[in-house]
Amino acid sequence: MLQADRLAEVKRILQLQGEMSLEEMMKLFGVSRDTARRDAVKLSEDGDVLRVKRGVALRSPRSYRDRPATPAKEAIAKTACALIQDYDTLIFDTSTTIELVARLMGNRPVSVITNSIDVMNVLSEYRDVELYVTGGKLHAYHRNFVGPGAAEEMQKYSANKLFIGACAITTKGLTSPDEQEAHVKKSMIQAAQQVIVVTEHTKFEKAFLHNVCSLKEIDIIITDKVPSEEILEHLQGIQLLIAKGEGDYEEY
Repeated sequence: MLQADRLAEVKRILQLQGEMSLEEMMKLFGVSRDTARRDAVKLSEDGDVLRVKRGVALRSPRSYRDRPATPAKEAIAKTACALIQDYDTLIFDTSTTIELVARLMGNRPVSVITNSIDVMNVLSEYRDVELYVTGGKLHAYHRNFVGPGAAEEMQKYSANKLFIGACAITTKGLTSPDEQEAHVKKSMIQAAQQVIVVTEHTKFEKAFLHNVCSLKEIDIIITDKVPSEEILEHLQGIQLLIAKGEGDYEEY
């Protein structure tokens, strides 16, 4: 892979997770440490990227949370809310769309387990929501708890529905650019009876290094546009909901 292609991929990953280590770059691209270090130097010439001790990071790590909600995300979140019933036990993953689900759900008699600080802040305002938050290592960019501690904490719970975000979806399943985040997502899936993926159509046919789950482990996908025919062929047995807005959707 040419350096320009590697740099473009690293920038894409930085937009999702805020930072990337030299070790991750070496493993993802199959390059030496010296090559990864040269890539880091080249990336640092971009005003938005900084060289840090272990690799590279975005200059403004809070920008992930500052992104405005798109109409597609709002439509997806409203459709997700339509699937929530009183007295459900829910797991909320970390994503801007799931944070919207938490906001739009309102004050309802449900139990929620989450590793997201932002979801916690939203739901802590609702008197009737019984809220549980995992511990673990704080990921400053995503504002969530990850790592073995968060994964082990998740194993203590059992939920009937999981709302999980997707960094990328291929015919093989969900993947993540972050190993610790992927580990926590796997624990969430194991703790839930029903797995509901909420994602914009732009996440289809992308792939990252760390596997989260196969498509067979997913029950429902909520998105804003119908994916490609190749993807559709592999979604048999999965309920695919195309969000139309205001909680309306088309089952495909």
